Amino acid sequence: MSGTAHEGRPLDAAELLRLGTEAVERARRAGADHAEAYLESLRSFTVRVNSGAIESLKQSVTRGLGLRVLVGGAQGFVSSTDLAPGSLDELARHVVALARFSTPDQANVFPTPADAGDEPLPDLELVDPALLAWPAERRIEMALALERVALGCDPRIHRTDGASVSTRDGHAALVNSSGLARTSSGTTVSAHVVPLADDGEGKQQTGWYGMVKCRLDELEAPEAIAREAARRAVARIGARQVPTARVPVILSPDIAAAWIGEMLEAFSGEAQLKRTSWLTDRLGETIAARAVTLVDDGRLPRAVGSEPFDGEGLPTRRNVLIERGRFATILYDHYHALRCGARSTGSAVRGYSSTPGIGSHNLYIEAGGESPEAILARVDRGFYMDDQGSYGFNPTTGDYSFQAQGFWIERGAKTFPVEGVTVASNSLEMLRNVAAVGSDLRFLGSVASPTLLISEMTVSGG
Repeated sequence: MSGTAHEGRPLDAAELLRLGTEAVERARRAGADHAEAYLESLRSFTVRVNSGAIESLKQSVTRGLGLRVLVGGAQGFVSSTDLAPGSLDELARHVVALARFSTPDQANVFPTPADAGDEPLPDLELVDPALLAWPAERRIEMALALERVALGCDPRIHRTDGASVSTRDGHAALVNSSGLARTSSGTTVSAHVVPLADDGEGKQQTGWYGMVKCRLDELEAPEAIAREAARRAVARIGARQVPTARVPVILSPDIAAAWIGEMLEAFSGEAQLKRTSWLTDRLGETIAARAVTLVDDGRLPRAVGSEPFDGEGLPTRRNVLIERGRFATILYDHYHALRCGARSTGSAVRGYSSTPGIGSHNLYIEAGGESPEAILARVDRGFYMDDQGSYGFNPTTGDYSFQAQGFWIERGAKTFPVEGVTVASNSLEMLRNVAAVGSDLRFLGSVASPTLLISEMTVSGG
């Protein structure tokens, strides 16, 4: 049972906690052996501009509840945006009925306070009072400035594919019948612009740049965002294909971050249990170059992906997935940890309309000691990849194949822009062939990487 976003008053953390407690009690009265409620109240604002005018402006408040119950070891789940008392009773009866039609599983167990430990939850500074007080007019002004500055950066940029500024703030609460009760709050702000550079004969090159942050003072100035987006668009003018070759490939931070985001599933306990991971049975083995350390950290202060607790109420933590080349950690939620005889790594993620699954918080490759310029200077002949097209990742095999844009490298310098090529390899080979890790790690979202040099990949061109 699910509903649509409810337009109305946001609920604070205390109200969500009270509603969650009521929902759990009603589910128990309806026949559940155990019950868990996860609630969210989110307020969002998005303005999109194009050609110097507002193209769209959206404001919404979403309030929702996900109710999960266990009856004889079988699980039922429902969600709703209707939080009225009568609706909670109906929801409780319905979810118990669903559980009675489900298959029992001894690993269907909700975490207890003992599982969570007695460590107090940290203040990760995820709420920005300045962002909460930021007037809508200023957000609109920023979006207009993003486009205006981008258009003024170069005479070959005549238009954009739009600029956007979004904000989000809200609260979440989790209550279960084992005694766990948690609340959290957060804010985010994002901004981006997409200038289009004239490449002649009606052809245009696109440059995109943007970021999402928890706090307003950590967002780059609109002028800086716009100039970087314009630089990317103009740099692509005159792009062409290159012949097929096996060459070193430099992955820009954006592309390297996209790659490790694709790889995440291979580190999940679910994929390991189902043996659908290209890393199955490799825990403890060396799977990457010694320079590679891959981390997922839910406790980074002021970070977009941080949370004091995960989607089941267990504390988040810093998990080192690859430690100096060695496969060190598998990520678990509570269910898959029980199935595998392990402990949760605080990696359950969810919204109110879904049951928990295994995911990441702040996923990144630790910075190395070489500057991007020094890495570029290493390559006598190769490819610098800074944009990718259609999807081409196989989560079961780790095969990597993407349409790509970037620059051809000769004698340590970018010589001309490239498009219409495909870059391909296998993720295990790529990890082992990481020849350099840059010092330029910075977070533009919840997944980040420094510049990476892969010693050899296939670049297929014309």
